[in-house]
Amino acid sequence: MIQHNLAFRFREDAPAEAVESILAELRTFPRRYPAMRDFTLGPNISTRSSRYTHAFSVKFDTEADLMAYLESESHERFVRERWRPIMDDHIIVTYETPGRPGRPRGPYGMEYARIEVPDMDRTIEFLQYHVGLQLEQRTGDHAYLRADIEHHSIELISAPDREAGHTVAIGYSVENAEVLADLRKRVADAGHEILELQDRQKDLCSDGFAVRDPNGLTVELFIGFLEYAEPPVTELRPVDLVHPFIATNKYEESLEFYTKVLGFQSSDEIVGSTTFMRCEDRYHHSLALQNNKEHFVAHLCFATKSLDHVMRFRARALYKGEPIASDLVNHSASTSIAFYMHEPLHGPRYELCDAHRVFTPEEHESHVARRMPPDPRNIDVWRPAADDWGRF
Repeated sequence: MIQHNLAFRFREDAPAEAVESILAELRTFPRRYPAMRDFTLGPNISTRSSRYTHAFSVKFDTEADLMAYLESESHERFVRERWRPIMDDHIIVTYETPGRPGRPRGPYGMEYARIEVPDMDRTIEFLQYHVGLQLEQRTGDHAYLRADIEHHSIELISAPDREAGHTVAIGYSVENAEVLADLRKRVADAGHEILELQDRQKDLCSDGFAVRDPNGLTVELFIGFLEYAEPPVTELRPVDLVHPFIATNKYEESLEFYTKVLGFQSSDEIVGSTTFMRCEDRYHHSLALQNNKEHFVAHLCFATKSLDHVMRFRARALYKGEPIASDLVNHSASTSIAFYMHEPLHGPRYELCDAHRVFTPEEHESHVARRMPPDPRNIDVWRPAADDWGRF
């Protein structure tokens, strides 16, 4: 964290209205500059030094966030036109502090899913045409496909003995080596076995480790994930893999693992049914857990560029006769409109949405998860009634 402090003194002849106007405008800064943390402002009440009449203090996650604020056009205009004309003196002190106490950092965001499939050729064809992914590497029993600049979003493994596709691992990037080391320690302290990354994945990142969640699903955590210089040239494609939706018969145990151990933060809860959790990339949810009688990865969500692109993918699915498992839903929690395709041969359902709610930095730290009843209108606002589970 970066601690930024400023003490200042107004000119003696500064009109009282102008002073109050400046102070009032300073109080709006946390709304205008969302990267600000723990902003405080007040008059100097010290009995030992009266050189400065007021001070404010604020924190930023990084020095880059601080510089973005200081060098922004709106801040420079405020200093030039409002601040300097009535300011007599000021002093600035900025220094690094330990990270925000009390909240361990979680993974940054989802990067990929690893899926074993019985028919590699057909699954690759499906993911290229119906999900818009670009095939980057293919061997006889292994393939990588990507959505944007990240090395891959889907890793396929040929498993001809399987009758349906099966998700065996999910991968999350981590902000830096310090957070990765802390995650490794928290996982070990909680009694979970630290696993080595597969050799293939080791070649694609700087460092990392793996752990199995209470359901046996492998979760890989890493830094330095490889990226391409440019996104795929295909216009009709996703821009990000947002989240997996995991059904589990170990709901409470899984919830504790992902929140207490890995540091995911709860965004919303459908009581007794589903919890939506976010990472440090601040998507409304980068993982969802559903209370179920069995464990499986129910779907993977890809965000596209627009609602128009969602509808174009939907048109392709209708044209080719691909099963649409859930048609055109409006998720109020994540503010996204989506549809779902599901052909078990290729693994989980694939959700294609137009966008996904991103919390502001302030919301990310202060949001309290809503507790909502298990009503279909809390999942899809286009449901007309509490008993209309319809397309689900």
